[in-house]
Amino acid sequence: MNFIKSTFLLFLILSFTQCADVPTDEEKKIAIETILEEYNECKANAESNHDCKSFVARAICEYNGLDDLKKYGEYIEYNEIYDFITAGNSWKSLGFAPDQKVLTDAQELVNEGYAVIAVNTEDKHKFSVLIVKGELAKSSKWGVEVPTCAAFFPASSKLSSFINKTINYAWSSPKGVEFFVKR
Repeated sequence: MNFIKSTFLLFLILSFTQCADVPTDEEKKIAIETILEEYNECKANAESNHDCKSFVARAICEYNGLDDLKKYGEYIEYNEIYDFITAGNSWKSLGFAPDQKVLTDAQELVNEGYAVIAVNTEDKHKFSVLIVKGELAKSSKWGVEVPTCAAFFPASSKLSSFINKTINYAWSSPKGVEFFVKR
């Protein structure tokens, strides 16, 4: 079983190209913490529910050193990410939660330096989170080990945005949560 898993991961790593300007772990940490601070400031000063909607795309790109998820030079809004990544061929679906293999592959790929996101495909806005470097942890809610993520909830949400918590903090159920990796 480990041979098959190792072979699959090697295949994924060799199949996907990564940006040459990948940030260091320290640069990623600083970028995501800075974005969270700026996002919380934006959310605190938001005049409408439509403010601060591009921070998810910005976090995905800056954390991973990507120049992606943009339209007309501006980061897209969180509710556009799913349509954007599925319309092109630069992101590949890893599959759906709660499949343990998908969750494990997502965390391992991030830890190897690949950009991975998760999208709740059953949410009308297709809310997305950024999978960040970390370790899998057992989720009693999901009944499996889950990856570490960063979530920037909409200004209209009463939920607090976070970094370095497991994905079950973003969604109480794995239903409809699909994972994507940047090719």
